[in-house]
Amino acid sequence: MSTYENCYALVAAVRQSIGEFSEAKVRGEDTLGGYHNDYIVTMINAAIRELYALISRRVPDLFITETTLTAVNSVFTLPWDFAKLIYFKNAEGLQVYEMDQWQRKLTSATGSEMLYRRVGNTLVLDKTGVTKTYTLIYKRKPRKIHHGLVVTGSSTSMTLCQQAPKIADYFNGMIVENVTADWIDTISDYTAARVATIATETPAKNEAYGLVPEIPDWAHFLIAPRATLMVRQEHPLTKRKPTAADFNEYRELLRTTLLEFTAPSDDVDYQDLFSAFAPIGSGIAI
Repeated sequence: MSTYENCYALVAAVRQSIGEFSEAKVRGEDTLGGYHNDYIVTMINAAIRELYALISRRVPDLFITETTLTAVNSVFTLPWDFAKLIYFKNAEGLQVYEMDQWQRKLTSATGSEMLYRRVGNTLVLDKTGVTKTYTLIYKRKPRKIHHGLVVTGSSTSMTLCQQAPKIADYFNGMIVENVTADWIDTISDYTAARVATIATETPAKNEAYGLVPEIPDWAHFLIAPRATLMVRQEHPLTKRKPTAADFNEYRELLRTTLLEFTAPSDDVDYQDLFSAFAPIGSGIAI
């Protein structure tokens, strides 16, 4: 029994709903059948992004966080959960402003430590050679989750499966749940070699694990039903497409959940809110 609706548990729930379930299929050891785990996980992540959009529209403060960044030759690398910059300040607490291209100086003599420009996944100060620590307040986005079997494990370390991205720090701060050994832990560091450092536990080879979604836990139970609708709507081998009644049932579940856990807003059009995410080509609003 999982503590969280981690990715392993979500894949199992979707497979049960579409009538193609076995533990071997969820673990990826049985690849026969019409629905591959990679496809199901893609739909799970799409469902998470939809729920994130709905929740963040109503309660944006849930996803605002703060971190410190240290410049390497005036370049700050943004966190992988970065979505939108709210406030950027130096060590003295003074705001650092985004600059226009015509304001660039690009030298240590003439450039400014109080101006930056966005370059890809970095913020670059106008003045060169800066190695100071600044503070970033930003809106975070949910990172993609996956599940799999531990490749190698030891005390406070586990190598994730090939579905994990080869991006350093991508999973930093995320919760991982070991389904086989029944423990949860937090990833403190993650390398491009897919090695995750965790706080206390000792994983073992071939133990099943799943990453936990970064939307509020009260919304986790909505993920599998939405992902199931996506799979049934879009997969070419689906024999029974979802009906209007299926979408209406999920829409009502979504509506009552958001009303219970998020504060109402006078400027939200509820009809528009709950019909904003129609499945592609369905003509049915959910």
